Amino acid sequence: MKRLIYIIIVIIILLPEAVSCRREKAETSPYLATLDSLIDKSDKLEQDKLLRIAELRRKEQRATTPADHYINSSMLFDEFATYRSDSAIKYIDRCINIAHACGNKDWENNSKIAKIGLLAGTGLILEAQQTAREIDTIRLSRNQMIDYYGQLIYLFSHLGNYAGGSDNQYYAEERAFKDSVMTIISPSHPDYLWYKSWDIIGTSQHDLSLVDALRNKVDSSRLESRQDAKEAYVLAKLYEHEGDKDMMVKYMAISAIADVKIANAEIASLVDLARLLFKNGNGDIDRAYNYVNYSLNKAITYPDRVRAVGVTNTLDAVNKAYQQRTRHEQQRTRNSLILVCVLAVILICSVVIIITQNRRLSRQGQHLDKANKSLSANLSELSMAKNQLSEANSKLKELNADLKQKNDELNEANYVKEEYIGYIFTICSNYIGRLEELRRSIHVKALQKKYKEIIMDTDDGDTMRDELKDFYRSFDTVFLHIYPDFVSDFNSLLQDDKHITPKEGELLNTELRIYALVRLGITDSIKIAEFLHCSPQTVYNNRFRVRNKAIVPKKNFAETVRTLGKFTTMPS
Repeated sequence: MKRLIYIIIVIIILLPEAVSCRREKAETSPYLATLDSLIDKSDKLEQDKLLRIAELRRKEQRATTPADHYINSSMLFDEFATYRSDSAIKYIDRCINIAHACGNKDWENNSKIAKIGLLAGTGLILEAQQTAREIDTIRLSRNQMIDYYGQLIYLFSHLGNYAGGSDNQYYAEERAFKDSVMTIISPSHPDYLWYKSWDIIGTSQHDLSLVDALRNKVDSSRLESRQDAKEAYVLAKLYEHEGDKDMMVKYMAISAIADVKIANAEIASLVDLARLLFKNGNGDIDRAYNYVNYSLNKAITYPDRVRAVGVTNTLDAVNKAYQQRTRHEQQRTRNSLILVCVLAVILICSVVIIITQNRRLSRQGQHLDKANKSLSANLSELSMAKNQLSEANSKLKELNADLKQKNDELNEANYVKEEYIGYIFTICSNYIGRLEELRRSIHVKALQKKYKEIIMDTDDGDTMRDELKDFYRSFDTVFLHIYPDFVSDFNSLLQDDKHITPKEGELLNTELRIYALVRLGITDSIKIAEFLHCSPQTVYNNRFRVRNKAIVPKKNFAETVRTLGKFTTMPS
């Protein structure tokens, strides 16, 4: 029963969380987060644009030649073209007037072509058509014709959008100009990918190489120009054409990022992105509403009459979706309240049952307490006896370990003594034999009065050195027989680059021999010097030098050496 109560309590606690989780929006991509951040600081971005415009105006005021006036006015037009249409019209008209006054037809045609798109964007369709008719297309260069067709595509796209429906005469005109521009544009043209993409969108054509090329160009761009925004937008449309909604949302967001960065008021990507967010089933209505409001404010301040109508329609759809979501949330809230009330009744009944059971269990518990106290006393006594036995066992183990260590040390000492007693007896026997041979040789030579030969035999230093080398070799052999790993163990106590290695033909050298005697228990430098037939100072210097190479504390070095090279098996 308690488990049931716990389950009910957990359900009630987690119920609000479950409801709120259902309200969570779909996972947002980093591009949408970046876009939200840019919209939040759009005022700062707009201030940066106004500073650039102010600087261009100062340069225009300082201009002295018609060419300078035309260039500066064109730059001001570029800044205002997607920001404020009335100022843009002012500067493009100034460009047209300057070009006309100078008699420069190229300038004049370029400005009029740019004016077509500006008028179409603001909804001044008739004026845009009139400007298009004023242009003498015969005198246009190839690039000017491409721009001219591009502006007419834009114009008739707006007309088709304004007229409504997906199949009207304006879209047919738009299609015709798309075909026209593709007949004259070359792949090397900067806008080739843009026009090629629009040429296949809405048709049954598919060109994945075009998608890849455009994606590479967008991904490598800095997203700080109108051109970057346009290319990302058409790439999103291409992904829509290919049926890839995720990539469409990604690049539509990238296009909107570029538009917001440059404070573009003539923005299409943000409206399309908002439409995608609430139509694709991810329920991101709040973000869509924010994007639509931003776009509507920009369309009003630009102003763009055609786009304002489209944004209003989208805003109406978002509002309807928002109201529908609100109704669903209210219904879920009512259902949740009903469920909470039912669970509360179940909880109250369960609490009453639990209280009754607790009272009965309390009486049984009193009887169990008495039995537990008696059992606890017995367990305490048993625990004490167990602890005493454990302590005795621990002490016995310690004694056994000490006894084993002493036995090992005694066995090792006995083994060393046996080896060296045999070694000493052998040496003594060898030296007695040699002395007997020497005595006989001297006696014979004395009888023969060969005193010079006697002096030479008794003054032969090489013979003594050879005898001493034989003595050391015998000592080294016996020692390494007892402690075969002594040299490697000894070097493990030294720094890596300070290891001591005997010369070729040697088993031990002087330094190793000194510490071999230390390992055997001879630590007095005087006794070691007598054994090695050298001065105590020499022994001291060698020991001091080796200690300086050690990686263990110097004061513990000799004691550590006493533990090296233990043999693993006893001789049989």
